[in-house]
Amino acid sequence: MGYNIFDTLRELDSMVDFARAKLQWDILFFINSKGPSSVSEIAEKTNNSKKAVIDAIRKLIGKELIVKVKYDVYDLSDKGRQVLNKLNELMNSSGLQNIVVKDSELDNDNIINPIQYFYLIELLKLSIINGEILSFDKAAKELGVSKQTLKYYIELFVNRKIFKRKTAKTIIGKTKQVYILTQEGKKLIYKMPSLVKIKNNVFLRILLRLTFSLRYETALIRLMAFLSISAPIVIYFKDSKIDYYFGIIWLYMLIFTSLLSIFAYINTK
Repeated sequence: MGYNIFDTLRELDSMVDFARAKLQWDILFFINSKGPSSVSEIAEKTNNSKKAVIDAIRKLIGKELIVKVKYDVYDLSDKGRQVLNKLNELMNSSGLQNIVVKDSELDNDNIINPIQYFYLIELLKLSIINGEILSFDKAAKELGVSKQTLKYYIELFVNRKIFKRKTAKTIIGKTKQVYILTQEGKKLIYKMPSLVKIKNNVFLRILLRLTFSLRYETALIRLMAFLSISAPIVIYFKDSKIDYYFGIIWLYMLIFTSLLSIFAYINTK
């Protein structure tokens, strides 16, 4: 693949939020499949109320992804077609066409649900970083979605035999449910160069372990927060003998984590 799929996913997500805008994607897919459509037709086929459809259409018009043809009939704009073409190219290039669940509600086998694709990529990424084990609670927190929403998508991938459920014990002896990457899931990762790069990125794994993070972005935020809080303390106690040694350790830590972050970033590209 000649481009980074995560950059493309982020670009598409900035236009239509994968995690929180399912109806908007459904409308785009339906119009792309059926052509110019009325609010009533879209509401019936997507199994949503007219009010919800009208609200989603208003947002899509604001994003310049669809245009009004007449009265309550809408069609894709040139920008909307470009977005769907880019998504289609992404799916074709990634080798996931036969793995991602199709959107059967719209009665069109050629429609691929990008929300499921987004979650699949993110969950595979998190499992790679965490030694092929996916912590449900941590994943929900990292992705910024409710546990109920995440569970729905994880169960889809469990049914596809990409993940399997397992009960694990915490340090204090409590039980929790985790998801383990299956052999099918591992095969899937090796079909995608961008995921393989993450799997082989030793610098990224060390950085995430040090910051107790599951994503590169989260690790950077936590590093900046730690350095911002600790720097004034080091400066304030600079004349103290104890702080002299602490200051040296702090400086080496700053250099080490900075280089670690740079190499982790370079090795994902």
